[in-house]
Amino acid sequence: MLANILTLELLWCVLGPGVGIGVYFLTYWNWNTLPGEVYLADAVGSSDERFVAERALYDLGSLTSRGPRVAGSETNERFAVDTLYAAIEGIARQALPEYEVVYEVQRVSGSYYLDYDDYPITSYYRNVQNIVVSVVRRGSFSGKYLLLNAHFDSAVTSPGAGDDGTMVVVMLELMRQLTQSTKSPMQHGVLFLFNGCEENTMQGAHGFVRGHPLAQSVAAFINLDVAANSGREIMFQSGPNYPFLMAYYRDHICRPYANTLGEEVFQMGLVPSFTDYETLSKQGGWPGLDFALSSYGYLYHTALDARETISGGTLQHIGDNLLGLVRALSNADELSNIQEHREGTAVFFDFMHLFLVYYTETTGLIINILLGVFSLGLVVGTLFMIVRKEGAVGTNVLFESGMALIVQTLSIILGAGLSVLVAVIFDACGRSMSWFSSTWLLFGLYFVPCIAGLTLGPFVYTRFRKILFLHDQGRVILFLHAQHCIYAVLLITLSIGGIRSAFVLLFPIIFYSATTIVNMIIRFRLKIWIYVHLVGQLIPIVYFCSLAVTLFAVFVPMTGRSDNRSNPDLQMALFSALLTLLLVGLLTPFIVLFRRKLYVFGTLLLFFLVTAIVAATPEGFAFREQTSPQRYYIFHHQRNFYWPNGTLRDSGAIYYLHPQDRHTPDLLQSEVPDWANAQPLGDECDRELYCGIPFYINRYHRQSESSYWLPALEPPIFPEPVEFRLVSRESLSPGRHRLTFIAKGPSHMSLYVSPLLGRKLIGWSFSEQIPPSGKRWKDQDVYFVNLFSGSLDLTPITFYVEIEVQPSHRSEDSLFYLSLVAQYMHQDNVYLAREFQALLDKMPKYAHTVAYPGYLASWIF
Repeated sequence: MLANILTLELLWCVLGPGVGIGVYFLTYWNWNTLPGEVYLADAVGSSDERFVAERALYDLGSLTSRGPRVAGSETNERFAVDTLYAAIEGIARQALPEYEVVYEVQRVSGSYYLDYDDYPITSYYRNVQNIVVSVVRRGSFSGKYLLLNAHFDSAVTSPGAGDDGTMVVVMLELMRQLTQSTKSPMQHGVLFLFNGCEENTMQGAHGFVRGHPLAQSVAAFINLDVAANSGREIMFQSGPNYPFLMAYYRDHICRPYANTLGEEVFQMGLVPSFTDYETLSKQGGWPGLDFALSSYGYLYHTALDARETISGGTLQHIGDNLLGLVRALSNADELSNIQEHREGTAVFFDFMHLFLVYYTETTGLIINILLGVFSLGLVVGTLFMIVRKEGAVGTNVLFESGMALIVQTLSIILGAGLSVLVAVIFDACGRSMSWFSSTWLLFGLYFVPCIAGLTLGPFVYTRFRKILFLHDQGRVILFLHAQHCIYAVLLITLSIGGIRSAFVLLFPIIFYSATTIVNMIIRFRLKIWIYVHLVGQLIPIVYFCSLAVTLFAVFVPMTGRSDNRSNPDLQMALFSALLTLLLVGLLTPFIVLFRRKLYVFGTLLLFFLVTAIVAATPEGFAFREQTSPQRYYIFHHQRNFYWPNGTLRDSGAIYYLHPQDRHTPDLLQSEVPDWANAQPLGDECDRELYCGIPFYINRYHRQSESSYWLPALEPPIFPEPVEFRLVSRESLSPGRHRLTFIAKGPSHMSLYVSPLLGRKLIGWSFSEQIPPSGKRWKDQDVYFVNLFSGSLDLTPITFYVEIEVQPSHRSEDSLFYLSLVAQYMHQDNVYLAREFQALLDKMPKYAHTVAYPGYLASWIF
């Protein structure tokens, strides 16, 4: 008999994890399964009007054939524009007579304000190039447009096959299909915006919104962007406030992949990226849908983001989905008078990419509260059943229920605490991010400790507190009820707090309530009720496995381009604890029924030890050369600082290392001895505005305390020298001074402006109103201006700064600090100094390095 018990319990310890791993890999397989690529040969003579991925791949090869398309470079401003224009001309020639295709290159200048916390940006641009294509069906055009947007510029060093070449060629193929369709009605026009400047503060999209006459006729938009190189596109932002868009997505997308959770996470700022959706939505005032490839983004913004990384299946998946959606929205009655359909935000999520669930936020609030209250009522009902069936005293059952709730709560805290403890230990041992390239290590490192904590509470409580009026299965029911109550209370609380992502708790609540009702009908018949409960857990487990695949595929690569100040293992530990709670929170109380509980804890310990050992081997090294490189930003800067009288007070060249992940600079210093002498910026940030560093974007200053620099013996080489001078100084009235300047340099420049104490910036050339200050320096306001010149136009920029002096201060004294910054990010490598190139040649093979010269000159006027 003992042998049978041991064998059965050991079987459960093996079978349970085996089933869980099997379900996970089933969802992983489903998530990675993409449609077959449609070839040109299949499309010829076919009556099916299908997206042709092979043709899109050919377009992508042409677009990326010249390498990176950085805004301002010849490759972007001429080659990319000419390539796309030629492709659009060909599509227009092949369009059916009933379609009118009008296209043009828009060159636009303007400025706007980006209200980012602590580091706002005034974005000023000249001659940004967009290609705008209007497609309308003759005789049925309503005067309204659906806008499709993708950007053709790329990040520094990146060929941009994924970001955003993928979506650009998808738009070209969509245009072909729409203009050659004999079946699809179109009462609205479709505008294709190929915008030439997104990577530099989304200036192309703003230029279209503020500078193109057709912008006034846009009713809604679809933004298409990329932060990865394969897989499915996720629809992660909708609206705002026009939920009918999600109804069209639900009805016309063949393979849905959308989630409110992704939208709320992105809008909370947990994703280190921005898209044109923000500009089109805020500046245009239009509702829209935001799509992006976002899974396994290890190659995003690297030199490895090449044509070879994009599969035909990925393009086919995107194209099939968007073709149906664009056709439907181009004939949607709602676009004719869109303001009538402003109804509030939506809750949406797909199930295994098979179908989409969608409802309004108000409906979701009602559903969540009603289900939460109803499920709590079921718990109360079953407690009455236990009292009647077991003949127990009601107060005793109520007391044990309360104790079960306390134990479950403490178990959750213990499980999360154990995962966090492992994260702290691994980071202290220098093994953080061991899961970066081997994601499966997360399960042993962080899921298993959390499962152990969740299991330990019920085990210890039942081990040391024996009660006679309730058998072990009854005690399991109380623990399950307690866990269910935690879910229900969270659902109600989060819903009232306006958290739409609370919908994830509906899965355990609905299916636990359903199995509870069945078990109430069979009066919780011994042994049988257990299997009813387990069957009810299958669908929630499938869904949460799918959610785990998505979360880790999206967020693990992001830890390689975030920061070095925080421990990314803590983030993964908390993600893992949350997913563990959702996956097995209604399973771990069954530990009470095991006679040999040692098997359970032994299995968990074995899983953890094996994973920890593997994580300490080379398999646990975070980075891989071709698939998951380590990112470095290393710049060669020339810095000149001037006294108020114009004489030079300090000058020199440095190498600046901007941190990207937890292992910066320790790993680099161990691999490249030259960096062993690198110093933190330290006192530089007190002495100089923005630490005296020519930041490309001012928010890089946020990481100044963890950034490093080395002195450079050789100055950088500048193909286009910076010219700057004060043209005039006027006293407009007592205490008011206007200084006019001329600046000339490369396409990417910036200004830091900081009025001295007792002075105030009251006017300048870059906007009608002065924006709020960013993070203050020496108790002074600080303003950042991004200056961009497109179309290869490097003519001088003339601007003025107007300062007001408070009456209590002397007007004759200095007025403000002004720093001019120049970035040489798209010039050829021949402009890298020999010493700089030699330093870069020593970088590890697994490293991807963004490196270029920069210049800063700082004056006090």
